[in-house]
Amino acid sequence: MELLIVAGVISFLSLDITIAFQVLISSPIFACPVIGWLLGDVWLGIEIGFLFQLLWLGRIPAGAYIVPEGNIATMIGAAIILMSQDIGFPNSTLVIAFLELIIISYLGALLTVFYRKINGKIFNLMVKEIQQVHFLVLLFLEIGSMVIYLLSVFLFTLIILKGSLQFLPLVIPVMGNLFENQLIVVKPVILGIGLASFYPVLREAFSKKERKRVGGQS
Repeated sequence: MELLIVAGVISFLSLDITIAFQVLISSPIFACPVIGWLLGDVWLGIEIGFLFQLLWLGRIPAGAYIVPEGNIATMIGAAIILMSQDIGFPNSTLVIAFLELIIISYLGALLTVFYRKINGKIFNLMVKEIQQVHFLVLLFLEIGSMVIYLLSVFLFTLIILKGSLQFLPLVIPVMGNLFENQLIVVKPVILGIGLASFYPVLREAFSKKERKRVGGQS
């Protein structure tokens, strides 16, 4: 039951990415504390959200451009970490979850491609209904589009969580017994990767500001 609830919450929060709301609740810094509260450790959820937020700030799915689906991946990763606390070896758990999170983000990109294809077909049907002024059918198609996305993310999340929680109790102790103390550096390393990923965005923003300032003076 817990897996179903977690998958349901992640699916609902994921609607904010492109389908509905658009209030940033799907961003790691906001979503992970929600997952943490759901699983009984808000502070760990906040820590995970802060740690992974920078990784995805520069990845914007503008237009038809497909990027790794970091928000869904991070929510699943947070759930994996939180649900694996009892195993022990927090550093090893974080490393494994981080590697899995990266893989999940690319699988999530494939999910985005799949949904966009379905949504394209729904859009074509909506165009026909607009021409015939069938507003109830339009409403049904719009809701259907959201439900398809919700169910897709729900099944995607449920399958990954179920599989992860089967093999992690076997893998984490092995890695932990070998490398737990050495892996204490993993948090600063992930934070450094996030800062490095976000640096080009900051550089571009400040470059535009500087060009605008110079242009205004000339």
